[in-house]
Amino acid sequence: MTLSSLTPESIPLVSINFMNQTHLEEVDMVNALMDAIRAKQSGTQNDNEISSQLTEWLEHTKAHFARENELMQETGFPAMPVHVDEHEIAFNRMQTVVTAWEQNKDLDLLNDYVFTLWPNWFKAHVSSMDKITAEFALMNGFSED
Repeated sequence: MTLSSLTPESIPLVSINFMNQTHLEEVDMVNALMDAIRAKQSGTQNDNEISSQLTEWLEHTKAHFARENELMQETGFPAMPVHVDEHEIAFNRMQTVVTAWEQNKDLDLLNDYVFTLWPNWFKAHVSSMDKITAEFALMNGFSED
């Protein structure tokens, strides 16, 4: 499914607020990137703005995954290896797309990733792995206080 934008309501909530906040920040970044890609396609956006947004998104995602990995480590989440592998695969895929953009300005690949592949992956990941991770963490002593 190709999207024109993501809404906060389209992303499932999990039981831990910091995770929800991080997910909403990511949605905002992707929406801004979608706008920049549309502007590039219409000839009103330069490559530097897209590059800047991609760098910011990549850095945010790296911190996002590191914090979730830390939570799983702290709470002894038994499925941590599977969840961490999913993060690594997703991050590597994102890096590949960003590198293709930086080297070749591959707008088709970027468009497919930002409008289709990433949103579909993100919704599925949040509604499964993140949801279970958050519930486990709360049942095993994690507190946001």
